[in-house]
Amino acid sequence: MRYINMSISNLWSSKQTDHERFELLVRPHVVRLYKLAYRLTGQRVDADDLIQDVMLKLYPRLTELQSIENLSPWLSRILYHQFIDQQRRVKRSPVEYTDDEDVLYSNSATGSLEPTELLESDITQKNIQNALEKLNPEQRIVLLLHDIEGYTLQEIQYIQDVSLGTLKSRLHRSRNKLRELLNKMEPFTDARRVSS
Repeated sequence: MRYINMSISNLWSSKQTDHERFELLVRPHVVRLYKLAYRLTGQRVDADDLIQDVMLKLYPRLTELQSIENLSPWLSRILYHQFIDQQRRVKRSPVEYTDDEDVLYSNSATGSLEPTELLESDITQKNIQNALEKLNPEQRIVLLLHDIEGYTLQEIQYIQDVSLGTLKSRLHRSRNKLRELLNKMEPFTDARRVSS
């Protein structure tokens, strides 16, 4: 683990509370953490709970947080491991949980799309979500982290504690499997589609 320059500690004032320092450190990473939590859980409520659990776990570790140079992958690693722990608890739980109907991907530019484009976009998003759900957890997580969230393979190696070669292989196999699943969901090739 690398440590930061003392320049970040210059941001702290003696009047700041621990809560203010914690917020100053973590706030720039919350949106990215939430997106990752949502991608892992697939549901807003579960993503909120996961973020809350992570923040509660990290708050007492303010001194450690202040000493970390590259906080984003470190926080993502904590979130990922918290997610894995929750999944293990759910598997052991006798209570069954129902799925939320949230769509994994949202299109921020939906207002500028024509109705036919909007419908096609919605179908594409649902197909991608369905295909991702059919991947095994290792394949799905490496795709989400790398291709959707934009983490480098080195950052994913740190987050998941898996060798770089294994990650490259998983990513390659995951992309191929996703492509295969999406091709099976698409009833017509571009050449056979009826244009409007």
